[in-house]
Amino acid sequence: MNETIDKIDWNALYSSGRHNKDFTFDMFDPLYADDKQCWTATVNFRARYSERNSAKKNILFRGGVPAPDELKPDHRWYMAKPEHSVKGADRDNDKLWRKFNRTELKLDETFLHAFFNVASFEIQSFLIEAGWYGMKFSMRAGCSMCPCSPGYNLKSANACIMNTAIDVTFKKKP
Repeated sequence: MNETIDKIDWNALYSSGRHNKDFTFDMFDPLYADDKQCWTATVNFRARYSERNSAKKNILFRGGVPAPDELKPDHRWYMAKPEHSVKGADRDNDKLWRKFNRTELKLDETFLHAFFNVASFEIQSFLIEAGWYGMKFSMRAGCSMCPCSPGYNLKSANACIMNTAIDVTFKKKP
């Protein structure tokens, strides 16, 4: 089961980028219907750019989600990785890459929805307090200049809770 979590001091989290909190949750496998809790999700809340007023968005980064070519071959989302090529040089290969990338996003969203279902009251209350009502994938979520940090921009109705980075890392249990 999920570990006991003490109440988060959100004011301390937003006042300084040095304060962060880690939580770990056990998850059922979101890809295969079995009764075992064979994944863990570790979530870390941290303030972003505490001295920089221009960064006013909440971002969710994820890691550890298997790629379509890492699934079992009998899974409906399994797909071999297309060959590398220059974009625009081979239209058929470009279509395969678009399909592969869309499948990766489906896997991300499947894992994130499974995570939100097991997240503790404190994490769910943060998302409600922040007025979170949706997320949109962006290649430039963390850095608007280049695609070095892809993630999800969290759409929030509350302008007081900003500059938060939420890192969710999934790991398969041995």
